[in-house]
Amino acid sequence: MLEKILLLLITIALSSCSIFNAGTVHLKYSDIDAGIEGNKYELKEKLGNVSASIRQVEHPKGLRTWDYLVKLSPSLHFDRFNFEPISSVNTNLKYRRLSALGNLKVGFFTPIGQFVFTAGFGGGIYSLDDGHGLDTIKTREIRKFDLAYNVFLSDRVFLMMGPRYYKTAFEQYTFIFRIGYFWGDVP
Repeated sequence: MLEKILLLLITIALSSCSIFNAGTVHLKYSDIDAGIEGNKYELKEKLGNVSASIRQVEHPKGLRTWDYLVKLSPSLHFDRFNFEPISSVNTNLKYRRLSALGNLKVGFFTPIGQFVFTAGFGGGIYSLDDGHGLDTIKTREIRKFDLAYNVFLSDRVFLMMGPRYYKTAFEQYTFIFRIGYFWGDVP
């Protein structure tokens, strides 16, 4: 269900909204200890959580070296986690989240790439499924802080990497390696 909503939003964003100019696919190392539905869980696999984002990225060709930029920008994210219990409950939990955030970004452009600090706030819709009767969809506010190093490998392909912290119903610490494609106008 959440995957279908994500595909619909991606289609709308790409076809009608020029705010978004790039998309990324992520490989994450995450460390999450979560209290969900009154039980304690941890990630089943900490490495290998693949997810995707649609975002706004500043192309370095439009800026000079040592420039900086402060701006507001939106982002859409889709995350999938599989949790295993660390408390008395013995069922695994599938967690899927689609979120939209407004972000305050401060970027510094250097000869070796961009360094971007982001603070974001928004909301998410997530589903929980334990395979034994719990199958629910809920909403929650989300806070995000991250530091990213961005470098363009060509006019369209770029890499982003760095740590990220999410605060929702639980805390999420993640180091993310992203490969992205810039579809906006190259300055």
